[in-house]
Amino acid sequence: MSARSFASAAVLAVSALVSTTAYAQQYLPAASAHAASGLEGGGRGFQRARTRVRVALELRIDEIPDEAIVVGGLVDVEPRTAFAAEVRYMHTISPRIAVGAGAIGYLVPATLVGPCAGLEARVPLAKKTFLTAGPDVAVFALGSDLPDRTVIWQALFQVGFRVDL
Repeated sequence: MSARSFASAAVLAVSALVSTTAYAQQYLPAASAHAASGLEGGGRGFQRARTRVRVALELRIDEIPDEAIVVGGLVDVEPRTAFAAEVRYMHTISPRIAVGAGAIGYLVPATLVGPCAGLEARVPLAKKTFLTAGPDVAVFALGSDLPDRTVIWQALFQVGFRVDL
């Protein structure tokens, strides 16, 4: 083997070991926590809605960073305790405004299931931390906690924090 062939083989081997790995896509996770209350109704007028706490995880990819899937857990803390889960599709309209729609389901102590939607205004507090606020609505058309032939609706205002992880 000539010195020139040996040098070429050595350069090729070193470049193969040192080369950087290419990734097809990068995940962009975020987490949020909100408190919300407002009005609810169904049947006879309306009343103050349950006060709830929502904790959620969001996942986007760098190829389409304006689109996200959000999975959240909810706990009604007042007037009675109840537990729920939700899944939403979120679309970022601008760096400070996002809209979303999905499904929400209360599971304990009784069931309520229906669609939900919301708007979120994001005020930057730091590079990856935001104060969030906005309206959120839900309509419950199915479940064991519904009075006969009644659909329950909620119109809430939520305030919280969002952190890009």
